[in-house]
Amino acid sequence: MSNSEETPEQKIKRLERELEDERIRIMVLDGMITIMDQEYGAGLRKKYLSELQEHYRRKAKSV
Repeated sequence: MSNSEETPEQKIKRLERELEDERIRIMVLDGMITIMDQEYGAGLRKKYLSELQEHYRRKAKSV
């Protein structure tokens, strides 16, 4: 069944499953980053957050 043939209830269920999968994925990635930062001093979270902030600053200026 394609997405266009889904009933609203089926679509809600599918989206809820996808959302839960993404939540689990984020938890795993967050845990991996925490371990890398603690064990190896990688500083990934700090680097990523600063890059993300800069990206949004540039995007806000262009609007």
